[in-house]
Amino acid sequence: MSGTVGNLQVHRLTLRADDLSANFSLLDLVPAAGTPAWVTGEGRQQSGVVGLGTLTREHFTGRERFSRAQRWWSQSTDPRAQSADDCRWPAFMGFSFSADGDDSVAVVSEHVVRRDGEHIELLTTAAEVADQPLEFLRGHLHQSTQPGHTTIQWQDGSQALPLWQQSVARAVARIDTGTVDKVVLARSIVGTADVAVDIGAVLRRLNRTYPSCWTFFLDNWLGATPELLVSRTGRQVHSRVLAGTVKRSADQFLDGDLAAQLLDSSKDLAEHEYAVRSVADVLSAHCTDLDVPAEPSVLQLANVQ
Repeated sequence: MSGTVGNLQVHRLTLRADDLSANFSLLDLVPAAGTPAWVTGEGRQQSGVVGLGTLTREHFTGRERFSRAQRWWSQSTDPRAQSADDCRWPAFMGFSFSADGDDSVAVVSEHVVRRDGEHIELLTTAAEVADQPLEFLRGHLHQSTQPGHTTIQWQDGSQALPLWQQSVARAVARIDTGTVDKVVLARSIVGTADVAVDIGAVLRRLNRTYPSCWTFFLDNWLGATPELLVSRTGRQVHSRVLAGTVKRSADQFLDGDLAAQLLDSSKDLAEHEYAVRSVADVLSAHCTDLDVPAEPSVLQLANVQ
């Protein structure tokens, strides 16, 4: 189908994954230098979105970075960032945790590829792409090129190990005295590779290793996360909240015992309850009905559960 957005013709083309390749993955479209991506699942169960080419990019800073991004998006003069019938043009956005950070960004891609199982959707305003969508997508397929012998040197980032240990000790002491109930600590570690990192290859490997996570890349932010802050489909919103972790075991019986211990841990149950309540309290202000499971369940990943 097609529609008009401003003075532009927007083409929405529907394809099948098998038309591209027998084992097609959305992340096959990501080159070594990277392109915006948000993908979960693998094989015929994969879903997500990848952007090709950059139409516009905006950066946001300060405590008002979220509202500034919202105003920019709603007031955007670029017609490709608006809606026409069912041809909705998405933006990829990422925000820093810190108000002082300068890495909050919004990217509008020139072409957008969505996948839901076997269903592939291509949004484009380029008539030549609309005329030959399969050729266009096949021309953007990439193979993993990252050599298997890549060496990475690790070093301290935001805090040296002794300072980090002191931070943990102070947090535990404050919990013991009842000053705080829960503390989330983090520190950065810097890795330097001996060759240029192939971002597409890294994303494909993350997706294969952690298919139940959301694998993502945006403007030098790369990762795979099992948590989903919030998603909205029509009038329904969904959030996946995780807290409390235990290792995996190659022994399936021991693995099951570890999962049972996690579900029986008062410490981990309390930690999970804090996380669930924090999200539920926020969502309750925006939802007429809220369904919060009475008990947590265990999510098994490749390395932890």
